[in-house]
Amino acid sequence: MLEVASRKDGLAVEAPAKVNLTLRVLGRRADGYHDLESVVAAVGFCDTLTFRLSDDLTLSSGGLAVPAGQDNLVIRAARLLGGAAGVKSGARINLHKRIPIGRGLGGGSSDAAAALVGLNALWQCGLGRAGLARLGARIGSDVPLFLGSPVAVMRGRGERIEPAPGAPRWRVLLAWPDYGLPTPEVYAAYDRLAPAAGARTEATAILRSLDRPAREVAPLLFNDLELAARSVRYNGISIRKTLEAAGAGAFSMTGSGSAYFALADTEAEAQVWAAAVRAAGGETVLTTMLAGTDPQRERLP
Repeated sequence: MLEVASRKDGLAVEAPAKVNLTLRVLGRRADGYHDLESVVAAVGFCDTLTFRLSDDLTLSSGGLAVPAGQDNLVIRAARLLGGAAGVKSGARINLHKRIPIGRGLGGGSSDAAAALVGLNALWQCGLGRAGLARLGARIGSDVPLFLGSPVAVMRGRGERIEPAPGAPRWRVLLAWPDYGLPTPEVYAAYDRLAPAAGARTEATAILRSLDRPAREVAPLLFNDLELAARSVRYNGISIRKTLEAAGAGAFSMTGSGSAYFALADTEAEAQVWAAAVRAAGGETVLTTMLAGTDPQRERLP
């Protein structure tokens, strides 16, 4: 999924966002994490990281604001890889941030994975994807996800990744409000609410439906965290209600929120839904799911 490209300003890696087509919470573990089962797909809405050799390790950024210092997963990934591989040189890293933080789109984890891939090439560490994934799991549960297939089944606390075949056919509208949701608060709300397990189709059923019209897969989409997320922040724009009113059929929250995705068969219908979200005060991006091809991005006007 993550590929290194040579550019005039150094090596570059596109770090894609992801959507959780399904997300089932199986229970809380003894270590405080939750066991999950989720079908996840990467989409062509990406951050861009560039890498150049330098005496020191530095990170600059553009676009959306990013955490500074040790809170930045890119720096953590760089130091972890450098220590594991015994690297003596540094790197000048630039992150152009497009994926908003706190929306369940996985941007921070994707950036960390891209940093591992880009610096592995820049520093000529020689680690394979499996070795990078083991390092990535020490940074965050979602990081190994971005080092594999564009479509995958994620289990455990997120560290068990099973690549899945298929080329999703839909256009994807990403939509989010002007606020993010802290993941720990959403899981705490889930534990507090203790929602009853509803009737669910097998999570992997959607993998057999990637070539079907979007409305036919609507019953297969679910996210067990949605009620908890809505309880954490119940005021402000409701992306769900806005999409419903605009006529979207196949949509769901991604991750722990606050973003939603809607699957469309045509760009025209997705544009209608996007206009409704923007009119209500939300933000939108129209993109595609990745299927082993170069990321394609299109920000709606």
